[in-house]
Amino acid sequence: MGSQIPESIYYARHLRLPGFSAATQQRLRQARVLIVGVGGLGCPAALYLACAGVGTIALCDADDVSATNLHRQVLFEVSDLGRSKVDAAAARLKRVNPHIHIETIARFADAEWLSRSVRNYDLVLDGTDNFRAKYSINDACEAAGVPLVHGSIFQFEGQVSVFHHPSPEYPDGLSYRDLYPEAPPAGLAQNCGEAGVVGVLPGIIGTMQANEAIKVITGLGETLSGFLLIFDALSACTRRLALAPRDRTAAAAPTVNLTCAQWLQMQSSHQPPVLVDVRELHERAGGSLGGMHIPLADLPRRLDELPANRNLLVYCQSGLRSAKAALYLQGLRPGTMVFNLEGGVDACTGTGSVCAGQCIPPAAAQR
Repeated sequence: MGSQIPESIYYARHLRLPGFSAATQQRLRQARVLIVGVGGLGCPAALYLACAGVGTIALCDADDVSATNLHRQVLFEVSDLGRSKVDAAAARLKRVNPHIHIETIARFADAEWLSRSVRNYDLVLDGTDNFRAKYSINDACEAAGVPLVHGSIFQFEGQVSVFHHPSPEYPDGLSYRDLYPEAPPAGLAQNCGEAGVVGVLPGIIGTMQANEAIKVITGLGETLSGFLLIFDALSACTRRLALAPRDRTAAAAPTVNLTCAQWLQMQSSHQPPVLVDVRELHERAGGSLGGMHIPLADLPRRLDELPANRNLLVYCQSGLRSAKAALYLQGLRPGTMVFNLEGGVDACTGTGSVCAGQCIPPAAAQR
């Protein structure tokens, strides 16, 4: 019965929109979209792109459906448990819209495969949840000149943007590396499986990604090229931040370890470095040196909270996590210095430490 519904009826509500013509719908029908990652973001994005009439949708994912997927990955049901995600998703999408073609690619998208394959599509939608994949997808799209619709989620917050697509200010568009030049060191950032995510959030962000993809394909409206949209599910607030290209020729200064005594001396300078505590909340509750609190795993998504054009001093309990964070931050801030507090809080507060608590300025010691 569904396959007998004429496309003119299936897309009738599209064709009533101002500025949306049969030619507009035809552009969707002719489009080829690659969705990498058929998870919390990829499922709602694929569903709405299929309903919109995108003619060819390629689904790339090597995972099978698991019970922990079901609270947010809306293409799957309990009966799909153990089944290949791309096969289950393709079957569902064909039932939703029989007029489109679905390609299934049951593999993980590594850099080599992406470099060969991305050029075969008009647009790529990133539904992955790890940095290695995101940088590989971005770099392949940049090399091939293919627009990329970016999405990411973490607990209660999501982000959306469009890269490698023209904007009024940037004719060639911007890159994911203009936002985050390098991936954080392994282990710095958690994925959804480790940090958790509220189930409705990927539905919101994935649907926003589908909206951006439709605008890129049809030319309707203004895309998020040149901007980063941040959505907070707890407050239902959005922010739209203007992006700018980064100077890729500027070399980052090396990170520098400071002892507690050296840090104390810097407090009397005209503009001492801003303190950033990258420990967990329970550690900070047991005593801190003050400053901003951004746990290590949260750092990649909270970069906009750090003051611009100010040097930073990063610390943790022992100096190991903060050394990793300082290395990451220095790569993002070539015009400023990022210091690591050697030995961390233990070196500044322990009774057997070099400073034995004497290096902590009274105004900075906080619980």
